Amino acid sequence: MKWIRALTLSAAVTAVASLGLLSAVAFFVCRSEPLPRGSVMIITTIAACAAVFLGGFLSTLSVREKGLLLGLGAGAVFLVCAGLVSVLVFQIELGPASAGKIAAILISGAIGGVLGANRKSKVKF
Repeated sequence: MKWIRALTLSAAVTAVASLGLLSAVAFFVCRSEPLPRGSVMIITTIAACAAVFLGGFLSTLSVREKGLLLGLGAGAVFLVCAGLVSVLVFQIELGPASAGKIAAILISGAIGGVLGANRKSKVKF
């Protein structure tokens, strides 16, 4: 039961973080001078990786175990949602560059999960 709660928390945190980060990125991109198309894709990938990192990190703070699996779960849930939106709404198929983005998102979720599970609960000075 705690795994379902942690994965639900991870999905919620990832959704809120990605909404906030991508909104901030969109605001700054609109306010800046025209950017090359390739740099916008890199910026959005970094924002998605940061959101998945936060989702994996905050979900494993409550469970304190198996951070790698929960971090990968956070990345997988995000990728499934993003993939469904891409295919069903925009009719975009996965390309060769998608493998790098998928790997970056899964790795950032795994790192967030491991760091959240191994975080010390109290710091003594």
